[in-house]
Formats: sequence, structure tokens, C-alpha cells
Amino acid sequence: MQKQHLNKNLILIIISYLAFISLGLPDGLLGIAWPFMNVKFGVPLDALGILLISFVAGYLLTSLANGKIMAKIPLGILLALSCSLTGLSLLGYAFANHWYMVIIMSFFLGAGGGAIDASINTFAAAHFSASIVNWLHAFYGIGATTGPLFITWMLVHGQQWYDGYILVGFIQVILSILFLITLRYWKVNADKKEKLAPATKYLETLRMPLVWLSFIIFFLYTGLEIGVGQWIFTILTKSRHLSEGAAGLWVSVYWGSLTVGRMLFGVILTKYPVHKMLIGALTGVVVGALLLTLDLSNFISLIGIIGIGIFNAPVFPSLISITPKRVGEKHVANVIGFQVSAAMIGGALLPGFAGFMINYWGLEVIPKIYLVEAILLLGIYLITSKIHDTIKERVECKSQ
Repeated sequence: MQKQHLNKNLILIIISYLAFISLGLPDGLLGIAWPFMNVKFGVPLDALGILLISFVAGYLLTSLANGKIMAKIPLGILLALSCSLTGLSLLGYAFANHWYMVIIMSFFLGAGGGAIDASINTFAAAHFSASIVNWLHAFYGIGATTGPLFITWMLVHGQQWYDGYILVGFIQVILSILFLITLRYWKVNADKKEKLAPATKYLETLRMPLVWLSFIIFFLYTGLEIGVGQWIFTILTKSRHLSEGAAGLWVSVYWGSLTVGRMLFGVILTKYPVHKMLIGALTGVVVGALLLTLDLSNFISLIGIIGIGIFNAPVFPSLISITPKRVGEKHVANVIGFQVSAAMIGGALLPGFAGFMINYWGLEVIPKIYLVEAILLLGIYLITSKIHDTIKERVECKSQ
């Protein structure tokens, strides 16, 4: 019986890996495709912000309602439906003839991604260790790394950007079928369902200490992570004069460094506390952003890009993994839904803000924005940790 339980858990982890791959695949495409898309649809480069805002609107629709959705729809069915929606949306990108159609598809792509992201992170936080959660997010990185490789390979071999979207769209549909086939593995025991139960009211969750600061952390983190992925190709080709092939490879190296970092920290977290690891990682992000900003040479810039990726890698999954301990099991679904929503707002608004700023300061302002975001991220995390320790000490004193 114990062996059967272990086998079921292993299968569940493997399926979870595939869910994170499906989440990452579309995210790496837009950074490569955008310089070609904006020409096709006759819109300026900073119109990327409109596309990202539409994406985040769809994302918020499902991620903010995470607690209520998971209470009504079985997780396996939710993943299958969401993956189908993202696949069809990607195909819509490829075959759209008008700019407004792309904006609509972006909304539905966000809705599918938000449902997958919030639900699977809630499940992972309740059932897996910080180490396994980092490994799960490493597989997101595999998806995000593979997407740019697909589209770059096609561009180099004379195909079009939309061919990459067609390929990834079909992969998403196939994954949705896999989730339907494996529905029974997502069913949890009655004693574990409590861990997925949302708080009675959202206002109850929002009154908790640290919740709003945690939103800011997720806002900044994802804005930085996605911002680097979205703009680095444009910076390298239009400002630092690299070839499209070389720049596309660097984008894949960036997403790949996120993957390698999460695998690396997945091992480190079996031996070291999450808090100390996060301080070291966030400091590394600041150093990486500084190297990219200085632009001393292509090699130094590449080290900066890799540094941002590797040290950013454990931040999101590690913060997700400690959420149950910080807020209590009753609030997990709500808080993680809010955190993921804050993350996607940052992922849309901060790269969009960077695109707006190039109208005044040029493309090289974007690495400077990355550096400011990295410094703020480290500072706010240190503040939240100090507040959390103070609250914990007060609770311990009252209990004695």
C-alpha cells in the first residue's frame, strides 16, 4: 500500500512538471516574436504594453478567483480546460490578421495561464517541499527556454515567427489531453483537502499583516523576470547590434539559466534555510543587473544576464513554498491567488513602463530600470522578514 502511494505521488509530481512546462512554453515566445509582430500589425514597439495589459486582465480574471474556482472545479479538469484555452489562444496569435484580434487572444491566453499558475502553485505549496517546488518551477524554465529555441530555429531557417506559435499551440492542446487522461491522480485524500480550502472571505485575508508587502515583492520580481525576457532581444539587436541569431540564443540562455538555477537551488534547499538562501539570491540579482547595466563588454553583459536568471530562479517558488507557514492553511488559496495576480500585474506593467520610457531615454534605460527593481526587491524582502520575525516573537511571548 505504501509503495502504491509513493508511485502515485511520483506520477503526480511528473504530471506537475508537465503542467509547469505547459505554463512556460508560451512565455518565452513573445520576446523573440515581438519585433516582427509589431511590423506586421503596424504598431510601435511600445505597443507591447497594450498586449501585456490585455494578457494580465485575463490572468487576473482567473488567478484572483483561485480560491473559489478550486472549490468548485476539480484540479485535473481545471488544468485540462486551461491548457486547451492557452493552446487555442496561441493558434489565434498565429492566424490573426488584425491587431485587435491579437489583443483578444492575449486576454484568453492570460486567462488560461492564470488558472494554471494559481491552481498548481496552491496545490504544490500544500503538498510539496520548497525543494520540490523549485524543481517544479525549473520545468517552467524548460518550457520558457524551449519556446525561444523553437522560434529562433525557425527564423534562422527561413520560417516565420507565427510558425513557432502554431507549434507551441498544438503542444498545449496535446498536454490538455494528457491532463484529461490523468484526472484521477489529481484527487487528494479528504485530510488534504483542508489544505486547499480558501478563506471564507477575501477581506479576511487582506487584513493579515505582510500580505500587501508580499504582493509588492511578487509584483517587482515578476516584472523583472519577464521584463528581461521580453526586452533583452530588442536591446541586443537594436542597441548593442548583435545578430538576430546570437540575440535569440542569449534569450534562451537567460530562460535556461532560470531552469538551471531552480535545479541548483532545489538541491541547496535540502541543506540550507529558505530565508538565508533568498537573501543571497536577491543580492546576486542586484549584481547581475548591475553588470548588464554597465555594458562593459558583451561577455560581461552575458554574465549579468545569466546572473539575473540563476539568482532570480529560486525566488518565486521559495516564496510560494513558505506561504502556508506565514499565512496559515486556511488562507493559502486566497493569498497565492493574490500573489500570482500581483506577479502578473508586475509582469505586464513594469515591462510596459520600460517600453514607455524608451521614448524619452532610449533602449539603454531598460537595464537601469532592472537594477532599480532588483534593489527594491532585496530591500522590501528584508523589511518583510524583519516584520515577520517580530510578529513571530510576539506570538511566542503570548503563548508562554
